[in-house]
Parts: sequence; structure tokens; C-alpha cells
Amino acid sequence: MISLRARLLRLLLRAYTYPARRAHRSLSRSVRPKSGRYRPPAGFSLREERCGGVRVEVLSPPAREGAPLLHFHGGGHTQPMNDMYRRIAERYARLTGGDVYSIDYEAGTGKVYPSVHGDCFAAYRALAAQTDLSRAAAAGDSFGANLLLHCCLRARSEGRALPRALVLVSPFADLSASGDSYRENCRRDPLYALPRGQSFEKYERCIRRKTPYCGETDAREPLLSPAFADFAGFPPALIQCGSLETSASDADMLAERMQRAGVPVRRTRYAGMWHDFLYLFPSLPESRAAWREIAAFLKET
Repeated sequence: MISLRARLLRLLLRAYTYPARRAHRSLSRSVRPKSGRYRPPAGFSLREERCGGVRVEVLSPPAREGAPLLHFHGGGHTQPMNDMYRRIAERYARLTGGDVYSIDYEAGTGKVYPSVHGDCFAAYRALAAQTDLSRAAAAGDSFGANLLLHCCLRARSEGRALPRALVLVSPFADLSASGDSYRENCRRDPLYALPRGQSFEKYERCIRRKTPYCGETDAREPLLSPAFADFAGFPPALIQCGSLETSASDADMLAERMQRAGVPVRRTRYAGMWHDFLYLFPSLPESRAAWREIAAFLKET
């Protein structure tokens, strides 16, 4: 049973996203998050660095007594860093007590693989040269979880250090959209569901949308779709998603592949919730529970 607030919000989301869902438009391309002049909380500091030629925002908490965290924001390949993700960086800084490095890759509607992934790995490699990443945790949501896993896969292949723990929120890890959840949740997902009157059989290609970012690359290429990767040697991972997500299968596929490789992994599916719910609406009771799980996981690892 989900909270009344979550139920009401889910109805509002369905109404808000209806025009995009009816026209089968990408939400990440249709919605532009508002960003004003961000000011960090009292005692926090925010600075900009260039790491491997890529802009990185570094948010530091007052004491800076904890280990750092690498932060890969979502928003598809089209959304740059914004104030919502800066507030998420604040949460991670409070949880860890260390610096949070948010990789602000160059986003844009015309980007094609491996451009964004290449930016993120250039930043990762530069940060690895100046920071002991084996002490750091790393977190990513949606497409950001994809970018995080890509960096770890490449770092492993080059013999570079991996973070000590991974937090993957609503991971968009199978760009071929092959999972069963696309059919199961084609009516339930408040962000991406088909509207009434559109059948799954007729609009399956729309609900299993292939992002133009794939270009000519096979959507099942493991460095593009980590749901098909081998995770041998990876650190412990926490995977969270909402039960109503059309892409919920991505989380299941990742968890299965990690278990097969012997990686300690915890996969939590939050009943009645949607994509990125804890990032979008952190004050919901369900979101607070998810953040408590993240805090406990980072403390354990």
C-alpha cells in the first residue's frame, strides 16, 4: 500500500505527461528543468573543475570527513546538470560527509554514442589520477546509471580502480528495451505509459523506444547497454526502481548479471512507484525510505 500523497502525485503526473505520452515524445527532450542561481547550503562550498576536459562540479560539505562520491546525473543524453541534481548532490554529501563530484557531460539532442560516454570516462580517468577512487562510492540514476557502469567497465578493462560501492537508481541499462516490464507496465507507468485507446500491439515500437543516441551502434553492445555486460570483479551494488516503471526490467537484468558474476548486489523494487521517484520527490514517505536504504548501504560498504 503506497501513501496517499504518492497516489495523488501519481495521478497528477499522468495528467502532466499525457500530451507527451499521447504523441510519443521523449520526456527528456520535452521537459526542461528550471535552474536558477543555485546557492549551496550554509557551510557547503561549490567549485568547478575541468577533469579530462570535462566540466565537473565539486560540492563540499562543512566537515569533509568522509570519502568522496562520484555522481552521474540522468536526463537522457539531452539534459545538462541542473538544480534538481545539485540538491541530490547535497543529499549524497550529507550522507557521506565527503566531496561529491558531479560530472557535467556535454549534453544535446544531436549527441550520438559514444560522445557522452566518452566525456564521462575522460572525467573518470582524470579523477582517478587525482583521487583514490577505491575509497569513493559512485551513484547514478536513469541514463546516469548507464554512464556510471560504462565507466566502471572501461576502468576494469584498463586495470584502473573501481569505486568501493555503486548506487544505481532506476537504471536505464538496456537501450534495446527488451524486458517484459515494457509490456507489463505499458498502462501503469505515469511517466511513459500508453494513453487509453492506444494498444500495446500497435504501439509496441513507441513504448520500446530506441533512443537516437544509439546511432549505428547495436543497442545490445555491453558498453552502451550494460544490462548485457559481464560484471566480474565489480564492487557491491544497490539497485532501486519503482514497480510501475516501463524500464523496471533493466534493474532486474542488471541484478541477475551481477549475481551471476558473484557481485554482492541488492535490488529493491518499490511498490506503486515510478521512474526516479526518490530524486524527483524526495519528501514522499516512499522516497524517504529509499534514501534511508541508500544511507545504510553506503555506511555498510
